[in-house]
Amino acid sequence: MAATRTRAVSDDEKQARRGAILAAADALVRGQGRAIASVAAVAAHAGVAKGTVYLYFRTREEIFLALHGLWMGRMFQRFDALFDRRRLDGAAIGREMAAAMCSEPHGLMLASICHSVMETHIEFEPARDFKVELAARLRASGRLLERAFPRLKRGSGPRLLVRAYALTLGLWQLMDTSARWREVEELPGLEVFRAQYPQELKAALVAFWRGALDRAPARRGGA
Repeated sequence: MAATRTRAVSDDEKQARRGAILAAADALVRGQGRAIASVAAVAAHAGVAKGTVYLYFRTREEIFLALHGLWMGRMFQRFDALFDRRRLDGAAIGREMAAAMCSEPHGLMLASICHSVMETHIEFEPARDFKVELAARLRASGRLLERAFPRLKRGSGPRLLVRAYALTLGLWQLMDTSARWREVEELPGLEVFRAQYPQELKAALVAFWRGALDRAPARRGGA
């Protein structure tokens, strides 16, 4: 695809151009697995000049942090949609959260990178903006969680979501092994390492949310 050098002028054009760059990066991530595309590859896929990409993102890492934020937004939307249902328990939330997280496995890969290597290459402002937006989403979803489970201590919802996310990402990092590790794990006596991430995540999140919600102590005096 030939790159164009036309520059977006209006705010709407700029948002459209930024969205096209992110869509191109997302398509490359979905297709390449572990590999993270270069800025040149993203630009070519988006049909823009490489320099145009740098008008919207200062580094390659910022592109993928933005993709990670979009993925997190979709996960929050799916989680919040649970509360449209009348009957919820810890097992249901665990199953639904596991299904949501596994629906876009490339998002887990992005999250793993963003929380390890990439944060060291991201400047303060985009890192701050990402964290501020994430904190706002955690508070909003946490309030829905507390409303659905009144026995929870007020203000505990966001922290429970952080713990569930840490469990999700930690398990992914443990199980997202290379071909060489998988070859090693086929040796006799290493059966404990042979497991499928979706099943393991569902079991872990069901256990977590059952413990957090189904046996939560009663809230005292409106505290």
